[in-house]
Amino acid sequence: MTAMLGACSGPLRDAPSESGYIPGASYYLLMAEIALQRKAWLTAARQFQQAAMLSPDPELARRATDFATGYGYETIALSSARRWLELEPDNLVAHAHAGQLYLRRYDTNRAYPHLAAVLGGLPDDEAFLALAAELAAEDNSSGVTAVFKRLARHYPDSTGLQLALARTAMRSGDYALALLAAHQADSEQQGSLEAQLLIARALMVQGRETDALLWIENLREEPGSITVELEYVSLLSATGRVEQANEQLENLANVYGIQANFVRVHALVNLAAGNLDAAAQDFTQLLSAGKNVYECFYYLGRIAASRGAYRDSIDYFAQVRDEPYLLPAQVAWAQVYSQLDERQTALDGLQAFARDYPRHALAVLPTRAQLLYELGDIQQALALFVEPLDYQPDSIELLLAYATMLDLAGKLDQSLAVMRRAVALAPMDASVLNTLGYTLANRTRRHDEAYRLIRQALELEPDSPAIIDSMGWVLYRLGRNAEALSYLEQAHALMDDPEVIAHLGELLWVTGEADNARALLDRSLDIYPEHELLLEIRARLPQ
Repeated sequence: MTAMLGACSGPLRDAPSESGYIPGASYYLLMAEIALQRKAWLTAARQFQQAAMLSPDPELARRATDFATGYGYETIALSSARRWLELEPDNLVAHAHAGQLYLRRYDTNRAYPHLAAVLGGLPDDEAFLALAAELAAEDNSSGVTAVFKRLARHYPDSTGLQLALARTAMRSGDYALALLAAHQADSEQQGSLEAQLLIARALMVQGRETDALLWIENLREEPGSITVELEYVSLLSATGRVEQANEQLENLANVYGIQANFVRVHALVNLAAGNLDAAAQDFTQLLSAGKNVYECFYYLGRIAASRGAYRDSIDYFAQVRDEPYLLPAQVAWAQVYSQLDERQTALDGLQAFARDYPRHALAVLPTRAQLLYELGDIQQALALFVEPLDYQPDSIELLLAYATMLDLAGKLDQSLAVMRRAVALAPMDASVLNTLGYTLANRTRRHDEAYRLIRQALELEPDSPAIIDSMGWVLYRLGRNAEALSYLEQAHALMDDPEVIAHLGELLWVTGEADNARALLDRSLDIYPEHELLLEIRARLPQ
């Protein structure tokens, strides 16, 4: 979901009312066209909306809905979609827009009838799968899953629906439901490869590695399928069997010849395992062959940045010019400039990016706010959020970023209120629960409430290093040091992060292991010499 903070070279005024003239749809349509010429996107969205409200033409309502949706002005888009449905109650595209927009407001009850209407009276497997693909990018994955669960009660024999439910349940973290739906799809359509692969993935994320590998190995006994073989490689990699995964890729190359998809998987396996030299060699090979060009530039940029070759990484990121890596490459580009202490360059670049790619402007807003804070302009950082939150009031990403800025500005109570709004919208989102829980643990004395929130987050995502760290920290705050040490050591083993190290160092010091705490912090300061929390804790330890 992206948007542009509309700005124009001069104000566009509503038609004067002193003469008694009441503007009609054509007037607002003209104002919208002028706004488009000025690249005043927000003004254009408002004018299109006004025109749609005054016109009986459903095409104008469609245009208003499409435009506002494309630029992220979701309150305007929803109003326009409702108007569209007033004019064309049976238009399935209008229902699809309304359903998605209600999902973005975490209003599943209102989203459901619109999305059900999209399927029509005779839904088929392809319709369910197409709807699932359309909703795959929605942030409210638990809401999407809830919609498909309700649909499954009405169409229990649809293989496509069960596959769609399995996909969405995997995204929302409901792995037990994903496994159940995938098995149901497999039983309804024997030999459904997607269902069988989903079963393997669901088993893996549930921690049932042996069962997952056994399942996929049984599939490999069927006539050769490159798709199954590559899935087997991915599962081997996920279980840490990197050498075996690479051997399987070599075997595939011997049988089928060297193919770009083999090289790509080999690169991703090695990247995940931290074998940066091998990964870089693979991405360079793909790039030389003209394959996966922007993906290669993006990952080569990440590898260069991880090695400290910041100028090289900037050059790689700058060459990413298309989806799906355009946005992450731009954010990474700005972050590298920030690491080089060239934050104004990063900020200017993001502002230019927002002008050139207005549909991505909202997505880079949290990074822009962070840069403004680091440049000492916290008020401007806060001001960035005011208008976007009018048009995406239920964006979890925006709410959490705004809460962070409020906290940094010393407005803790307001920050916590915004976090609580995010939790109310997404009570099953582990990241949201953890953010509020950790802030309560770290910044208040409400440690019991913090513990409950973090425990719930950990139940949802038991392998998350960040949440494991939060659990260790809140246990430390509660005085349960032995339990805290276990969690913090586990988090440190999973994630070499300076904040995790700082937490572990403080706990070691408090529990009488001052020598170990000093050694840990000194090693970490060699890597992160300017990290404020590490420096603060190290300064409190005796030499």
